[in-house]
Amino acid sequence: MREYSVTYNNLTKKLKEHYKQHKFKGQTTRNVTSFVRSHTINIETFHDLIMEIAELSYKNPDVMLFYRGQNNNYIKNKYATLYPTIYRLNSEKDIKFEFDILEQASSTLMKELENNSSVDKEEIKEIKKIKLLQYSILQHYEVCKTPLLDLTQSLKVACSFAILDNVDNTGYIYVLGMPYVNGRISVDSEDYITNVRLLSISSSSSKRPFFQEGYLVQTEFISDDDIEKGELDFNRRIVAIYKFENTESFWGSERPIEKGNLYPEEDIMKDICDRLKERKYDYIGNEENSGNLIGTFLNLWNSLEDEIRYKTQLNDFHKGLKVLVSGRDELNKEDRTNIDEIRRFRNNLVHNTKAVSDKDLENKIEDLKKLLKDLKIRFEDIN
Repeated sequence: MREYSVTYNNLTKKLKEHYKQHKFKGQTTRNVTSFVRSHTINIETFHDLIMEIAELSYKNPDVMLFYRGQNNNYIKNKYATLYPTIYRLNSEKDIKFEFDILEQASSTLMKELENNSSVDKEEIKEIKKIKLLQYSILQHYEVCKTPLLDLTQSLKVACSFAILDNVDNTGYIYVLGMPYVNGRISVDSEDYITNVRLLSISSSSSKRPFFQEGYLVQTEFISDDDIEKGELDFNRRIVAIYKFENTESFWGSERPIEKGNLYPEEDIMKDICDRLKERKYDYIGNEENSGNLIGTFLNLWNSLEDEIRYKTQLNDFHKGLKVLVSGRDELNKEDRTNIDEIRRFRNNLVHNTKAVSDKDLENKIEDLKKLLKDLKIRFEDIN
């Protein structure tokens, strides 16, 4: 995607004050853009955040502001990073593997929708025709990795996500400057960005998008041959990053949206997607091994990867391991050795499935469960 370059005139008064404190040489666009991608700005109240966004919107008339709330501010080479889940992987083979999973999940999703008597068949005709809509549902319901990134136009939704299940009570709000939307699916040929308004394209079977005011964005017009991975990072569209503490004084008369409203239970699409999530690895199985065992192992491995990224605020799994071993003493060398051994097994499983037997899988599942328990990492124990 094309980057959005932030100038000094695009900054709010508060951002300008912080910029001056960091003593950048001059007010070049390059320095200002670097500043907004690498510095978080503390905000005291939700009201202050609204006022800040109002000023930011006025100062950036060429873009439409969208928001994303996170528990952590993930860093890569000193800058915040906002890769879609599928591009957080470093190996091309791993990315291809996840795209295969995505394609299989898309096919299964359509079969489930067509066979579900509670789903209005007229409403899913468009979903059936447009693969991007299938990807959007799978991303929004967290079934598998996709090339899409969740955003919202609601500051309250973003703030609520930033503190959801957050033990540290510190939230981060990313403000992104995106091309103006011009329909339910907006494709911008200048900035190479597609924006899907879930409210407009989801069927009535999907409740979650209506509560989250969800949008999904992806980089458009790319091929594997000529794309630089950095061009897939939505940090290229960051206008500002705000940091806040989840306190009564921050919220004032406002209140965060409860988890039950962000993730409504009575949601037919959620029920379908939960089943897909459990079975997304099943197709990998063959005469040598069971897809169910493969799914169990890979889901446990995902728990380990997610925890390491969360603790280190690094999207790079290998760098995160090094930080935990050398800098924070949360992993000892024996743990690191065990993780490396299981990682090699995981790579062999993904890229050479026929070489792995059920017995191998059962042994490694037990090894991985023991490791997760030793590291006090929560996981769903699937027998």
